[in-house]
Amino acid sequence: MSSSDHTSSSLTHSNEGEGLRNLLAQELGPAISVFDGAWATSLYVDLASESAIKRFLDHSGEYKYGRWATLPKVLARKSQLRESLSGMINSIIRYFSPKETHSARMAVDSRVNSFYCEPTRSSTILSSSPDIVIKASGPSFSTPKVATLGFSNIAACVGVSLKEAPTDESAHIAAMATYAKHIFIQQPNRNFVRSIAITGRKVRLFHFDRSGAQYSPPFDIHDDPHTFIRLILGLSSLDERTLGLDDTIQWTIGPDGQKVAGTLRTVRPDNTVVVYDLVMDRGPFTRTSLCGRGTTCWVVRTADGEELIVKDYWVAEDRPSEVRLLDEAKGLPGVCQMVSYEDNRAQTKDFMGKPIALKDNTLKNRTKIRIVMKAYGPSIEKFTSVTQVLSAFRDAIAAHKALLDRNIIHRDISPSNILLGSGDADEGDRGVLIDLDIALKSLGPTSDTCVDFKTGTRMFQSLMVLRSWELTPAETPVYDYLDDIEAFFWVFAYILLIYTPNGHRMPIDHYREHLLWLWSHDHPCSAHAAKWTFLDAPSIAYEAQRAMHPGWKGTCWDLFLKLRKFVYEINDEKERLVFLDRNELVKSESDRFASLLVKADEHYARVLGMFDAALNKATEAGVDELVYVPPTLPTGASSASSSHSSTSEYVEPDSEITSADTSATSLHSTTTPTEGNLNLPAKPQTPAKRPATPPRNCKRRRDEAELDEFPVEVKRRCPPSRRALRGILGSVYEYCRGWF
Repeated sequence: MSSSDHTSSSLTHSNEGEGLRNLLAQELGPAISVFDGAWATSLYVDLASESAIKRFLDHSGEYKYGRWATLPKVLARKSQLRESLSGMINSIIRYFSPKETHSARMAVDSRVNSFYCEPTRSSTILSSSPDIVIKASGPSFSTPKVATLGFSNIAACVGVSLKEAPTDESAHIAAMATYAKHIFIQQPNRNFVRSIAITGRKVRLFHFDRSGAQYSPPFDIHDDPHTFIRLILGLSSLDERTLGLDDTIQWTIGPDGQKVAGTLRTVRPDNTVVVYDLVMDRGPFTRTSLCGRGTTCWVVRTADGEELIVKDYWVAEDRPSEVRLLDEAKGLPGVCQMVSYEDNRAQTKDFMGKPIALKDNTLKNRTKIRIVMKAYGPSIEKFTSVTQVLSAFRDAIAAHKALLDRNIIHRDISPSNILLGSGDADEGDRGVLIDLDIALKSLGPTSDTCVDFKTGTRMFQSLMVLRSWELTPAETPVYDYLDDIEAFFWVFAYILLIYTPNGHRMPIDHYREHLLWLWSHDHPCSAHAAKWTFLDAPSIAYEAQRAMHPGWKGTCWDLFLKLRKFVYEINDEKERLVFLDRNELVKSESDRFASLLVKADEHYARVLGMFDAALNKATEAGVDELVYVPPTLPTGASSASSSHSSTSEYVEPDSEITSADTSATSLHSTTTPTEGNLNLPAKPQTPAKRPATPPRNCKRRRDEAELDEFPVEVKRRCPPSRRALRGILGSVYEYCRGWF
């Protein structure tokens, strides 16, 4: 057996465990089911009649004496099986399609045809090449820029192995999940992806959409050639809707196979149809997560030249649509404004088969929503001056207060959800809050939904949200506006630590890298300990100031200290109220923080006053006219580019737990952001290495902010009197271990 045959399996023994852990546990979890075998038989029946299939089997020479003639009875090498299958598939395609379209679909052995796998920084997506692919051309397919074959110009994948083995089923699921993720990324108008895996003489159908994954029981391709032929015709169909593509988005393909222009068609609530031109040099922006909301944002231009953002995403059936909240937020300064929407464009239940083994709360139906919104500036991380970033924070916080006045709590404050206003924005619109996907309807200053560490962007979650990991249901408080105000503080601290006052990134520094890694730690208990220490430890002010660029000191240092003190005081009081003697607890959990929440106006006034004072100081000092000299590199530290990342067509994020969707209502995205927290520094390798073994009871990581499939776990708790001490010691231990 050749070396290539040894390495060409869908998942080798060496990476099979990694694929299962990363893709099945993180991506799909319980959202996998086996569908009724009759579903595969019922698919694509309109693509070929029984009589047409019979004529092919009788006269093509491919099928003789009850079996596929070109498949040897004894297969010694995978390359032999790939070659035979490719020939069979192409014979089927050529027979059933018009001659002039033969070149539009073709089975190709990707192991011998230089298949290009687009690199990605996501830790939950493996770089892997399929065994056989259906190469495709047409309005939704484009040739990779550096190769002739890749995930951007294939209709489906075919996995191949010589025989059925005990591990094949799970290995094939993981492999097919990998290919599906790549296809969703490179073909952003995909609604679903289907592929097949052939093991010896049997085949399985795999289906992936935003609700999860399904696969069929295996059937014998020799005994049931009719079903096999129909599957091939469906996976190589010339009709893009049959392939699972959204044909309301269409491109013009140039001579080199690249997309040169495109249009997006949508229907307004009054049933009028409007067609926008795609802005080809900006976007689309999409997520790498396989299961979940699958948010994709398109930059479009109207006939009058106005640029808008079109957001497509899949909302779970047990969650409210963002449309209702955006409608209630109409007219609010500093809040993204909806132009129109198209509801119920598709449902995942219409794509899936009927499962024969389905646990509760696994494959949830999701509905595709399209929202057209006004376009704004880039993420707050693209600021270029002190007054610009302070103004953006100030107006975004004021917008948060305006939302609260309309009984809406955002619940996902992060850099990607705070945009800079346009260059001539008036006060109030210099910073814009976007993405109300997981926002809550509030009951005044609070909500009726408990804090949950599984929801939001980990690095910027409040201490009480992180604390929910170990609280009993009786102790867990509801989410309130103070959790979001605290998130603004963590975003502000992140900006000061990572950037210079004119928007360049700071050089790599072990203290900053390790600190931010702890804030975004997979395990909420570790993130909580690190953040509590940052608020409480006396030495932190000195360490943080030393890590920041000196240019921040004159205008923002006092603001940082005051915000830090405010957040500490709020959390100290919340801790006290959460762990009151049980006999003293109020009857209603939503009233637990009533003594704090009645001061909402006072809290917002205090925080906004801090930013107003800092803005006045910056204006008086004329700091925006100063030229900031890049800081000196610390001894032993490597240099980091001060410029932003190059333009990328797709968002290629690291898989951080519970990162929120990037709505990307920015027109100027010239960075490649991570999911939910743009430009998140890579986790340090030395000396602060990540523990080889995760903490006990560590949850599996997920890309989605909307996490509703987590298993219930028994939570470890220690006496309330030890919690703060444990948090400090835990963080000190992590910090010291990283250094020594």
